[in-house]
Amino acid sequence: MPVVTIGRQLGSGGEEIAARVAQLLGARLLDRELLVGASERSGIPLSYLEDLDERGRSMWRRPIDLFRQVPLPPINPDVPDVTGDRYPPTGPFRARGEGLVSPVYWAAEAYATLLARTMQAEAAAGDPAAGSSPASSAGAAAGVVIVGRCGNEALATLPGALHVLVIAGQRRRIERVMAADGVNAYDARDRIKDSDRRRAAYARQFYKAGWLDPVRYDLTVTTDKLDFDAAAGIVVDAVQRLTAATAPAESVAAAGS
Repeated sequence: MPVVTIGRQLGSGGEEIAARVAQLLGARLLDRELLVGASERSGIPLSYLEDLDERGRSMWRRPIDLFRQVPLPPINPDVPDVTGDRYPPTGPFRARGEGLVSPVYWAAEAYATLLARTMQAEAAAGDPAAGSSPASSAGAAAGVVIVGRCGNEALATLPGALHVLVIAGQRRRIERVMAADGVNAYDARDRIKDSDRRRAAYARQFYKAGWLDPVRYDLTVTTDKLDFDAAAGIVVDAVQRLTAATAPAESVAAAGS
């Protein structure tokens, strides 16, 4: 069951490439679907998760977070006994309830933990070692393609997962954002800067990692010259090679017989 995570810069074409990879592999594409799944697992309304999506804490840039109240996602989705509590997303608080591994949380960090648990559950679905049912195994055998949310960090220890970073030069990114959003070059550049800042803060604050650090990925694809289909083909080829290299010896023998 291939598991692919795709980190991406805004305007690099990462979402489009992820969709093509999922189609070529016959895999499930998990982008906004991750937030939907996290909402269903936790009982937290989807709108709250969307507002916290892929951003770090910033009391200077978002002073409203000092007093705006959000529900606390349960750190352990199987023990949703704190979902009635509300806390500022950037303020420290003492959380109550069984299933919490620490007495002090920030709501934004609880969100990051909830998203990581959701990605881990989706990646493990259908894996007999994870104790899934035969029915879920059949539905998940094709694998998953996970977009963003530091999936490479959340699944860093998952054997056989391929972690991909999709990047592009500033000029190409601006051109693509202008075309996609119908904005001028100045607005496109501002959107790119804001996206880069938020995603870098998310990786740094919650994983203590560099968002664009190539060492934290298995494959980096630059889309200045490659079109999205070609880039997707490179990723799929890498997935197939990795799958073949990590296949159990008995599976390889069976395939050759």
